[in-house]
Amino acid sequence: MWLILSIVGYSILAVVAIMDKYLLSSAKVQPVLYTFYSTIFVLPLLLLIPFGVNFLHTPFDWIMAALSGISFALALWTMFLGFEKSEVSHVGPLVGAATPLFVLLFSNLFLFEILTTRQLVASGLLIVGSLLVSFEKSKQHSGWHLGMLWGVLAGILFAASHVSAKYIYGHYNFFSGFVWTRVATGLVGLVLLLHPIVYRSLFKNTILDKVKNKVLSARTKKDNIILVIINKVLGSVAVIVIQYAVAIGSVSLVNALNGLEYAILIILVLLLSRFWPNKFKEDYALGEILLESLAIIVIATGLILLV
Repeated sequence: MWLILSIVGYSILAVVAIMDKYLLSSAKVQPVLYTFYSTIFVLPLLLLIPFGVNFLHTPFDWIMAALSGISFALALWTMFLGFEKSEVSHVGPLVGAATPLFVLLFSNLFLFEILTTRQLVASGLLIVGSLLVSFEKSKQHSGWHLGMLWGVLAGILFAASHVSAKYIYGHYNFFSGFVWTRVATGLVGLVLLLHPIVYRSLFKNTILDKVKNKVLSARTKKDNIILVIINKVLGSVAVIVIQYAVAIGSVSLVNALNGLEYAILIILVLLLSRFWPNKFKEDYALGEILLESLAIIVIATGLILLV
């Protein structure tokens, strides 16, 4: 069951990543503002507390729940910074490789989770496949650059979020654990209201902002708003599905399946660049295409070992 849920969740996230890159690059939504929109709408989960949400028992449990939610929000921010500064088909897989690698480390150190040899090999293949995809050689970048460093930091933060969430799910029911960890994410969105970019965007447009807004047609702005809403709904569904997979399965294996998301992402990027280049375009050298084809084979092999 956890495997099917993971596949569904990561498939949805591949679509979300494409939309993230479009909104950050083509629609010019700044990463901090995009993080605000990605987190603040989680806060209404507080309204579910009277409907069967159990309160956490110890200060340590509250700290772990807060760690999960806050690190998730910061992981989104750093990932969006990476998307803005590079190509989603490279930074995304790097996040997908770093996250399960650090989940393996953190879950072994703090949750004492032990995998079988077959599961370790499968996880290794999925991580290696993601690393292969992350190699970038384009007009803007060759090899490692700042966008990729943001991707590694996002992976560390996502890993901290998933492992601390797994701890909470191990001591409380999924509904209670999910609400408390996500409420912490929503509180980050509330704090981001104080950020000058977020505050100015929501409450105080300067003359320069007004001039920029006139450049965009009413139709374009409406389309972007609709796209953000669809993106956030899809992202929320994917997070719920993956978090439930983490709750009922191995946190290491679920996160190792991140590689599947980026195998799907590569295919989507290639199709969009080929058939809708005016909306979404990423350039590929022949070497990159061969390397990413190899990565898909490696990721598929790792997935087969998990079945």
